[in-house]
Amino acid sequence: MGSEVYPVCLPCEEESTMYLIKWIFTTVRREIETALRPLGLTSPQSQTLYILAVSPGVTNTDLERLLLIDKSSVTSLVNGIVKKNWAIRKSHPEDARMKQIYLTEEGLEIHKVAERTIVAIKSSVGETLSVGESETLRGLLKKILRDYHPEDTRV
Repeated sequence: MGSEVYPVCLPCEEESTMYLIKWIFTTVRREIETALRPLGLTSPQSQTLYILAVSPGVTNTDLERLLLIDKSSVTSLVNGIVKKNWAIRKSHPEDARMKQIYLTEEGLEIHKVAERTIVAIKSSVGETLSVGESETLRGLLKKILRDYHPEDTRV
């Protein structure tokens, strides 16, 4: 750290907050993707397995909202994890047109390995800032998000 080479950008972007946020996100995501590759997992698959582990029975619509991706991307993602036998679809008890998604035993095991890997990467990133600095940064980022999504009470 400290001697990173930033990607080529316009001079006016070098000190842009949004550019720095994007660059940090991209860097951490690449580290996570590199660590997950030997497990046969992508970052979106890992995120989906996590959601299924903490919220068994979610639907495609739930995943669209939680993963911030569109309907066709969710369909492809779910088809992929079902094909790998990491999840199964079951009919919704109240609406047969909807399917609920559940982890299989194999999916739960791969999720646990992936989660340990990601926690290790994120904790090393977290060592850069003090607890107070982290809290301040999260507060500032939430403030920016509220400007874009004032109706969202989660922010």
